[in-house]
Amino acid sequence: MSEQLRADPAYAAELLADVLREGNPAELAILLQQLTLAFGTQNQTSHARSR
Repeated sequence: MSEQLRADPAYAAELLADVLREGNPAELAILLQQLTLAFGTQNQTSHARSR
């Protein structure tokens, strides 16, 4: 799933908005894990750019 999210950031944003709107904490936790795998954390992204 993380590959699919990485390939289509607009879909990832839409999916996040839907999950937030629905308010299911379990779904949100799973999606946040997948988004982190797809895009990394801010620290990972900043660290990779500084290399």
